[in-house]
Amino acid sequence: MAVLSKTEIASLSTQERLALIDDLWESLEAPLPVSATTGAPIPVWQRRILDERLLDLDKFPGDDVSLAEARNQSLL
Repeated sequence: MAVLSKTEIASLSTQERLALIDDLWESLEAPLPVSATTGAPIPVWQRRILDERLLDLDKFPGDDVSLAEARNQSLL
């Protein structure tokens, strides 16, 4: 990634600076994964954890429990 100094940015033409602003703005609009239930963005670190857990479920399909079972187990 190229990093421009303030001096380098100042030396750009107005058109070039506007294009740079446009590129930066578009990069902020990149879609993030969102929660299917809330529509809220999911941070990358959290998505990684969820992906790991889904892979674990695929590897060990009998190890999962329903929400009701998990609640009952936590009350014992």
